[in-house]
Amino acid sequence: MTRRTLLIAAAAAIVALLGLVFVRNLTDFSVYYAAGRSLISGRTDLYSPDFARGVVMDYRYLPFFILVFAPLSLLPYTLAAYVWHLLNTLAIVVAVVSIASIYSEESYRRAKVWSVAFFTVAPYVVMALDYGNVQLIVTALMFAGLALALRRRDLPAATLLAIAVTVKIVPALTVVYFAITRRFRLVGLVIIIIAALNLLPSVYFGIAGNRELVGRWYEHVILGQEFHETNGPINLSLKGQLRRTLTEVDYTKRVDGDYRYAAVNLATLAVSTVDRIWLALGACSLLGGLVLIWWSSSSRSRALVGVDQGDVRLEALQLGLLICLMLFVGPLTWKVYLIALLWPVVAVAIIAWEDTVVRRGLVVAAILSTALPLLPGRGIQRLLLVAGVDFYLSVVILALVVFVLIRSAGGQRRTLFDA
Repeated sequence: MTRRTLLIAAAAAIVALLGLVFVRNLTDFSVYYAAGRSLISGRTDLYSPDFARGVVMDYRYLPFFILVFAPLSLLPYTLAAYVWHLLNTLAIVVAVVSIASIYSEESYRRAKVWSVAFFTVAPYVVMALDYGNVQLIVTALMFAGLALALRRRDLPAATLLAIAVTVKIVPALTVVYFAITRRFRLVGLVIIIIAALNLLPSVYFGIAGNRELVGRWYEHVILGQEFHETNGPINLSLKGQLRRTLTEVDYTKRVDGDYRYAAVNLATLAVSTVDRIWLALGACSLLGGLVLIWWSSSSRSRALVGVDQGDVRLEALQLGLLICLMLFVGPLTWKVYLIALLWPVVAVAIIAWEDTVVRRGLVVAAILSTALPLLPGRGIQRLLLVAGVDFYLSVVILALVVFVLIRSAGGQRRTLFDA
């Protein structure tokens, strides 16, 4: 057994044991559990306020997820919560192993890279474990699917990516990468499997019933997003940061009474105006990212079979850019979503660790990510949250990815990849 395997096993065992503490307050898991109990009792009104735990803690996923989760609701709550924690522990292992499998030859700087990556995302992983949110599992599925796709294993990659997208739609942005790189077979498989997964609940709800539920999900989650943004966790995407900075946010509108957040706005523009700014900046950022991916790939051979290690590292970095953009331009990015930064941090560090600017940027990001949550006082933590410290941390990592990709596409690829 290798040293790396022992370390992963020891870390997983520690996290599993910590479940004895975490399961006492799994906020999001309790929503899934309540929804599962409602389904088992015979209810099919998935998006009614009382189907789970009320209008704020309501069920917000497609029908597929609750059908998969429901068997866990047959167990007593404490036992089910611990099983869920073990599944999240396994998800952490899968996420780490999936990324590590891409860089199997990068042994001489592995400890430095993974230390920086660990300290950068550890606070978000701990929060995801504490909340019991499915985001850890979705992220692991996405990472595993992307890693398999880089090894040209299209069917299992498409299956994992399709499941991730079906549970939480945001990872769909990563599939765009394979369209840009002409992996049309993989894209087609993802689309077909997503369609099949969303048709699967028809066995339980009936074809008409399932179609109606998908329509209600769209109205409740996509069209009714404003309610969730107002009453959910602080939005750490570009949209949320612009609103807090350029508009006067009225936190007293939160129906759960959690409104003690400081005003950090520098202006009092209309929300509609700020949202138009977000759409413009988001569209430009996404378009710029896609162009950069195309540009950084343009000098490579289009024959994607038998690529060497350098090519795989470039592809992983390009996917890291899309993951950062997914968090940046998305309409809702909650703090637990930032565990996805693990992929771009490792991708940047592996390629350009010897670059002083990149290395210092990653180290600073890791220090801030780890140290700031340790500052005492709930008021300070709430101020850091609404000020968008985590948003700016993700922007720094996005900037580092862009910097490395521009340098690699601008004629310095040999230097970066051979560093």
